[in-house]
Amino acid sequence: MKVPMKVPMKVPMKVQLGIMAMIDIATNSQGGRVVTTTSISKRQNISPKYLEQILPALRLAMLIRSQKGSNGGYIITKPCNQITLKDIINALDPNILSDVYFDTNNKNSTMIDTINDDLWNNMTSYLQDYTEKITLKDICDDYRQRLDNQEAQFMYYI
Repeated sequence: MKVPMKVPMKVPMKVQLGIMAMIDIATNSQGGRVVTTTSISKRQNISPKYLEQILPALRLAMLIRSQKGSNGGYIITKPCNQITLKDIINALDPNILSDVYFDTNNKNSTMIDTINDDLWNNMTSYLQDYTEKITLKDICDDYRQRLDNQEAQFMYYI
């Protein structure tokens, strides 16, 4: 029996980089510090121009707040345990978690309806529920843990 290859779900780059930016802002804005576009860009290797296209969507969704001026940047607007992955994804591309279905312009619409009902509707529901349960805090905690584990691997004792 052949082992199936893992095929990644194609997530739009805007969503991927937006989630990364939210994690970066959340982990680096402790104590009310603002996080600059430049600092996010350097840490995450994201083009500053691309970030400038992504961050307004997160701001409009009231997930981050911008501060202008020489000490300007971004800060998370509410506790990370109150921001869900679903909130972030919907701010960046609400179509990802919307209904997925086959087009019924096929001659065998009974089969298509069955597939839509049994597969796609359930999967859409699952994705919406799952992303609503995961908070930005959960993701940030996992990220910090992975960083700590990485650092522990590279510790040298003399």
